[in-house]
Amino acid sequence: MRVAFCTLGCKVNHYETQAMEELFRKAGYEIVSFEEQADIYVVNTCTVTQISDKKSRQMLSRAHAGNPDALVVAVGCYAETSRETVAALDGVSLVIGTEGRKDIVSLCERAMKGQQVENFYPTPFARRTFEELSATHDSRTRAVLKIQDGCNSFCTYCAIPFARGALRSRTLESCERELRTLAAGGYREVVLTGIQLSAYGVDLEEHPDLCEVIHLADGIDGIDRIRLGSLEPRSITERFIETAKGCPSLCHQFHLSLQSGSDSVLKRMNRRYTTEDYRTAVRLLRDAFPDTAITTDIIAGFVGESEQEHAETMAFVKEIGFARIHVFPYSKRNGTKAAAMAGHLPKKIKEMRAKELIALGTACEEAFVREMIGSNVQVLMEDDGTGYTGNYVRVRCDGAAGELKNVTIYAQDGVLALGK
Repeated sequence: MRVAFCTLGCKVNHYETQAMEELFRKAGYEIVSFEEQADIYVVNTCTVTQISDKKSRQMLSRAHAGNPDALVVAVGCYAETSRETVAALDGVSLVIGTEGRKDIVSLCERAMKGQQVENFYPTPFARRTFEELSATHDSRTRAVLKIQDGCNSFCTYCAIPFARGALRSRTLESCERELRTLAAGGYREVVLTGIQLSAYGVDLEEHPDLCEVIHLADGIDGIDRIRLGSLEPRSITERFIETAKGCPSLCHQFHLSLQSGSDSVLKRMNRRYTTEDYRTAVRLLRDAFPDTAITTDIIAGFVGESEQEHAETMAFVKEIGFARIHVFPYSKRNGTKAAAMAGHLPKKIKEMRAKELIALGTACEEAFVREMIGSNVQVLMEDDGTGYTGNYVRVRCDGAAGELKNVTIYAQDGVLALGK
């Protein structure tokens, strides 16, 4: 039997897809490309924007068109928040959402035998437990380890808490077990990720924090690099800095979520920090690690965003000098507080502001790469003739996949560094 996967969205989704692929492999199934004909199609959906919703529906429809007799399964965030819509799509056979993925093989097999399978509905928001999925099969040299799920923040624009439920964490024992498995599998870099990563451990009895996971990972032989997923600015404390200094394998690339460089917009977003808090976090990181790359996400055209507030964000981006930014036009999410706010901007204005931020972000990224010319760095090679430095600059140079090699940056091609 052949199974094909399509994954939309974040690193957490990609991790969960890898874990589901492994469950099918262990059960004797063959994993094939989504473009090939399969007996089962699994679409891991995303709902972060309206475009994500649309792409999720398109991929489910494409799966059914590829083989009308196949079992089409919807999992992930869009499948969670829009169950009835997804279940009504032509050809969709099973909706699982963001829980029950450990049982996906048995659920599919029951459905294929013609047995009645109720679409999996989640436990209440506050009662979910961490679903310990394992993902160790990957063709890349970098592995992702999900150590946390769910979110309690309820930013006014975001539907993810409704899709993922309350925050919950993988135990330290489970983290160590998975890290050792990844090291034994030859992965030299591990990315620690989660939905609200900075809140790791607050739900566990012993209340460990992210610093303890970093220290744990740093002590495992075979793992040369630890990279972190998205962090909240206020999580960059003196304790965090001291932990980072004591962990030589921690990569000096920190993704600090921003969303807006305007304090008034941040307040409407319910982001719980100010631009001054953000500046403090950046200063702490750069004082400790001069080669630090600060990357971020920004929403363009949030509800009620004025020209002045947009200008404040543009100015803040220039001031910080980000190594990379991901820009998203604001997208209305039903059920969120922002959806009911007055002052939604026309699509044209949101797209124009996003375009301006993207151009500025590209200029910042090129400037960051330019500053690295002449420096000696370590590059972990991928399988396409490029690799990444510890501060996440992509470098074109000679080397075999999985090789960690010393390179001198001698030039750049846009945002791509050239090394030898």
